[in-house]
Amino acid sequence: MADTASSRPLRRRRVAFIAASLAALLAAVTALACWGAYRWAEAEARTALTLNGDQRLGLYASSIRNAVGRYDYLPFLVARDHEMLDLLEAPSDARRDAANRRLETANAAAGSAALYVVDRKGLALAASNWADPAQSFVGQTYDFRPYFRQAVEGGSGRYFGIGVTTGLPGYFLSHAVRLGERLIGVAVVKIDLESLQRDWAAGGERVLVTDENGIVFLSSHADWKYRALRPLPDAVKARLAQTRQYDRSELVPLGLHDGPVMETGARLVNLPVVGLPGPAHASAAPAPARRAYLMQELALPEFGWTIRLLSDLEPVRAEAAGAAVLTGMGILLLAAAAGLGWQRRQTLRLQREARTMLERRVEERTAELLTANRVLREAQEELVQAGKLAALGQMSAALAHEINQPLAAIRTFVASTRLLAERGETATVRDNLAMIGDLAERMAQLSGHLKEFARKGPARVQAVPVARAMDRALALLAPRLREEEVRVEQAIPPDALVRGDAVRLEQVFVNLLRNAADAMDLCDDRRLTLTAARNGEGWEIRIGDTGTGIAEAHRLRLFDPFFTTKEVGQGLGLGLSLSYGIVRDFGGTLRAENNPDGGACFVVQLPDAKGGPE
Repeated sequence: MADTASSRPLRRRRVAFIAASLAALLAAVTALACWGAYRWAEAEARTALTLNGDQRLGLYASSIRNAVGRYDYLPFLVARDHEMLDLLEAPSDARRDAANRRLETANAAAGSAALYVVDRKGLALAASNWADPAQSFVGQTYDFRPYFRQAVEGGSGRYFGIGVTTGLPGYFLSHAVRLGERLIGVAVVKIDLESLQRDWAAGGERVLVTDENGIVFLSSHADWKYRALRPLPDAVKARLAQTRQYDRSELVPLGLHDGPVMETGARLVNLPVVGLPGPAHASAAPAPARRAYLMQELALPEFGWTIRLLSDLEPVRAEAAGAAVLTGMGILLLAAAAGLGWQRRQTLRLQREARTMLERRVEERTAELLTANRVLREAQEELVQAGKLAALGQMSAALAHEINQPLAAIRTFVASTRLLAERGETATVRDNLAMIGDLAERMAQLSGHLKEFARKGPARVQAVPVARAMDRALALLAPRLREEEVRVEQAIPPDALVRGDAVRLEQVFVNLLRNAADAMDLCDDRRLTLTAARNGEGWEIRIGDTGTGIAEAHRLRLFDPFFTTKEVGQGLGLGLSLSYGIVRDFGGTLRAENNPDGGACFVVQLPDAKGGPE
């Protein structure tokens, strides 16, 4: 009994030791499991955060490209506008006023911040904001701006900066304005990107865009703008001061501290929290509190920019801590954690499927755009063909009369030849047959000419003799010109060769000659003057008439589609518009002016063909 009583404390101590050992082991296993769960959950959360960040970076990049891409065409169109060319070639108050109003209207329609043109020395001659004396670019010099030098040296330029005149930031697109090979100025459009920042800020995002020097110029947080990620070298500061890219901004460092780079390529960083001081010491000033972020980057090589997205890591840490607590609760909670992992994998799968669907939609949209472009090209070809057929339709009565005359003569010669053959007058028969052959040849030439003019097909750019194209156009209009007693004075050198398509150039001449004949309908003196002369840009072909001339109110809209001054049923207003497009496709220009002695003159400028006709 004594042995039994004495063994009980020993067993109790042994059970207590085993229990303590198991508790320690359980605590160790639990701690190890919690630590492993914490690290695993943290890595998973960062992966999901990185995937989401990559998608958002792609959306931000698309929004920037779309915001800029909407206006890519504007500098090119302004550089081709005839009023801008006239102003840059020979500045005057009247041309400047017309160009200012033209740019003001175009800027309002496009929704850009500003449109302006500068001469080859960088002096702004006309601008869309000309009416605001405090903001107007007119009279300002911008030769120090990189976008000006880029356009002068390479034909086009891109540049972000704060406006030295308005003090407002914007993105500048520029394009060289040339007459032939000669630079006469630069066309510039300014784009406002501030709406992007407002959208980012409204969504609670932490987004910043930096230039090649690491300077933040677009951001969802106003306190981060115009600050450098890292201290700038003196050479960079001097260059920025010279170009005045950020005008009076101090460009102080943002206070970014880099951390380790993750496997996904993202970097752990921390930034000062503005307005929230950190811990203070008795012997030191309070340091600003800092917050950690996961920073992801996406380069925009076409702009030289980098988009950076900062994701808060506090939710990641909270999620990892929660996973550790759940792991410590036991097997049941481990099952719940497994369910959470399955749900997380489903989320990742849905994200991948969404990305795949987005890529498929992009491919479908690209295919639709290609189809639309092909349909547009076909429509343009059909419109040119319709213009030719419309011209033939309006000339059909005169052309039918032109063919009926030799037909009537042939019938007469056939009847007389039959009688002469019965009488045996063979010599006269031979003469009549020769006359019949000449008339048939004349009809064959006219019908062949009509067939070639009405031919449908793509343009074939080659060397075209101007005189031959003009003669063929005159041949189509010969019945009308004879009926209306229009005199033709032609002085086109036989060596005048231009680059173009023979049939389409002939169509341009037919349209211009018909318009000239219409303009002289009520005039006593009807005279067409056709000349061609070589200049520094090629061949200048002038078609002048003695009609009523061009009204000043119609000059700006003369080449607009469907604009016409004729009576209803006399024309659709497409002839000059089609002619303008055809000449432009050949690399030339078409303009209209009034003759000093009355009447109008259409001037066709086409490049010279170096070789002979193909």
